[in-house]
Formats: sequence, structure tokens, C-alpha cells
Amino acid sequence: MCAGASTYEALDVASVTPNDHVGVVGIGGLGHMAVLFASAMGCAVSAISSSHEKRNDAFRLGADEYRSLTDIPAVYRKEAVDKRIEDAKPMSINILLLTSNEVPDLEPILPLLARRATIVLMTIQAAAITIPYMPFVLPGHKLIASTEASRENHIKMLDFAARHRIKPWVEEFPMDEKGVEAAFEKLESGRMRYRGILVRQE
Repeated sequence: MCAGASTYEALDVASVTPNDHVGVVGIGGLGHMAVLFASAMGCAVSAISSSHEKRNDAFRLGADEYRSLTDIPAVYRKEAVDKRIEDAKPMSINILLLTSNEVPDLEPILPLLARRATIVLMTIQAAAITIPYMPFVLPGHKLIASTEASRENHIKMLDFAARHRIKPWVEEFPMDEKGVEAAFEKLESGRMRYRGILVRQE
């Protein structure tokens, strides 16, 4: 329930409406729930991940478009800007959720945002985040943080999920030593799709 409540809280603190274009960086335990919720709220949704592996999953979750972080810098690196190479698929994200388990590089991501976009930090890491100053300040972007959900939003999230029949994508593991080890191995290797559940054996 943590992933659902956390992403619902983030969308709430960002004051999401059906007219918004929501970007989700990191399609994992948190990110896949963010895509499910934002899509159900009527938003346009862009899924942004570190590779192409989750492309098909992102569209099945309800994303309208998908970008790999490995491709984005090819358009926005300095050489491309100097040559005035334009993005073939520009985005206009006005609410961006950072849900990955690593602090992301914002430099290639900021050009995907509309003016006065809201960036919501959800990543829990001790590492510092670096913000390219002028690309952040000139468009008037806003940076906020969201972690634990309020009791009220836990209740609202469960009601919303029930009304829209939203279910997390899970993998089940037996509730024993081998099952726990297998679950942690898959989680730490980044292969979990997308939440791990320990199931008590009869």
C-alpha cells in the first residue's frame, strides 16, 4: 500500500487535474503506480525510464508516450543544440514525478517540461541533487518534495483505486527463507515487476 499512497500523495500535493501532462521518471514500484493513477485521473502521461525494457509495460499501464533516458541526451546535448537539431517528439510536461531509486540527472529532463512546471521529488537518497540553474529558473519551474502520505490520502487513495479498479502489478514469492532471498535478489537487481508479495504457503 505504501507505493500507492506515496504516489497518490505526490499527485495531490502537485494539485493534479485532468488537464495536466504528468511525467513519471522511473517505472518501478512507485512509478508504475503513478502512471496508473495519473492515467485514471484523466491526465496525459509520459513514462520516462532508464532503458527501453519497460516500454511495452508503460503503455499497458496507461502511458501515452515513453522515453528512455539513454535517448533524451542525444537530442539535448550541446552539439545538438548548437546545430539546432529539434526533438522529433517534443513534450510539454507540466508536472514531473521523480520516482526512481537514484537521484536523476535533471539536465536532459528539464527541456521536456512546459513553462512553470512542478517537479516533485520522491526519491529517498542521501546523494545531492544538482539543478541546472538557468534552465530551471528562466522557465519558472517549481521544486517540491513528497514522501509519506497523510492518513486522509491513504483513505482517498483506497477509495480511488476501488472506484477505478486499479491494482498494482505484483510478483508473488513464498513466505519462507528461499522466497525472501529470491524476492530481495530480484528487487536489488532491478528485475522486479513491480512490487514483491510474500505469500504464506498452506
